[in-house]
Amino acid sequence: MEIKEKMKKENYDIAIWDCTFCLYDEEGNEVLNEDGSVKIFDAPKLDWSHIAEYVELEDLEEVE
Repeated sequence: MEIKEKMKKENYDIAIWDCTFCLYDEEGNEVLNEDGSVKIFDAPKLDWSHIAEYVELEDLEEVE
């Protein structure tokens, strides 16, 4: 049985596990680290749980 099919039979709620941000300039270029990777930011004092209200089980794709 596919995992989503099994989840439909169970009673699960969707929650936010992690939320990261990046910055970009007016030309759409991301702020980069010295090694060229995108500089990632966190907002640990903010509650993002309300975002999960807009997500349905069918929207989710498992990250491997």
